[in-house]
Amino acid sequence: MAFKDILGNSRVKKTLRKALQKNKVPNSMLFCGPKGVGKRDMALVLAKAMNCERKKDDACEVCPSCRAINAGNFPDVIEISPEKDVIKIEQMRILRKIAYLKPMMGEKRVFVVVEADKMKEEAANSLLKILEEPPLFSYIILVADNPFLIISTIKSRCQVLNFSPISKEDIGKILVDRGYEEKKARIISLLVHGNLKKALSLEWEEVQDRRTKAWKLFLSLLNKGKVALFLRNYAASQRALVRDDWEQTLEMLSSFCRDSILIKEKGDSRLLMNPDYEEEIRKAETLMSLEGLMDCLTKIDYAIYGLEKNLNVNLLVSSFFSYFKEWEYV
Repeated sequence: MAFKDILGNSRVKKTLRKALQKNKVPNSMLFCGPKGVGKRDMALVLAKAMNCERKKDDACEVCPSCRAINAGNFPDVIEISPEKDVIKIEQMRILRKIAYLKPMMGEKRVFVVVEADKMKEEAANSLLKILEEPPLFSYIILVADNPFLIISTIKSRCQVLNFSPISKEDIGKILVDRGYEEKKARIISLLVHGNLKKALSLEWEEVQDRRTKAWKLFLSLLNKGKVALFLRNYAASQRALVRDDWEQTLEMLSSFCRDSILIKEKGDSRLLMNPDYEEEIRKAETLMSLEGLMDCLTKIDYAIYGLEKNLNVNLLVSSFFSYFKEWEYV
């Protein structure tokens, strides 16, 4: 993979290639942005480009260094990931020791710390010591979905590059190229909110099954007389849901709610996130006022926000259900 193979974020790619051309790549960088937009891939391409034997501002993909990095056999490009969902101080201590040793095969030693926002405070403080005085031949790239969880002293010593979601048009095109019908590709591209990785991992049958369940749940929220019973049954059947599964359900609920608001406001139906549900949404939008839909959307999006902030899943789900159970009697 070279820069040209990474979809979107052309501004970031341009910045990195200019830095490579001028031989002024910062020793400490923070790649941050939404999930699934290519931050880790960009970091690894940069690591290859810094050690490429043929090109100055990209990875050639054919020289021994590029091939070794692709195979995970290049000792001077080291990827560090959380252990049991946490980056520990021991990992940062090892990074510091290796960083002061001269590269074994390449010109630059590059550390790619993925999910850097999962560093414990003591690990971050340990990393800070090398960021203050990094060796000229060692480079540290932190990759994080949530930069607000990175302590300010770390961020202040890094060149921060912000990544954007991948456009729905680009995601849709890739899905079509991979065999999806245009209508299905468009629906998936709208649901994943710029997360290309998620779009490529989804199976259409699974998406449809989740959307059907989410639509039934949304109808129960609109039909106040059935809220409590449906939610109790739904909660009982979904106890085994992991965080990502519940987040997908909430995102689909949010999309149905937004579409209902769009139709109630007589907006352009071409902007619907669920165009194949347009007829059903038009029939159901009379069940709730615009104010009620806005309130419902606020509660759904708050639950999504809580998941993104790694709040307790069980508490968020319980709170979500409790709100609508009480709401039935308002």
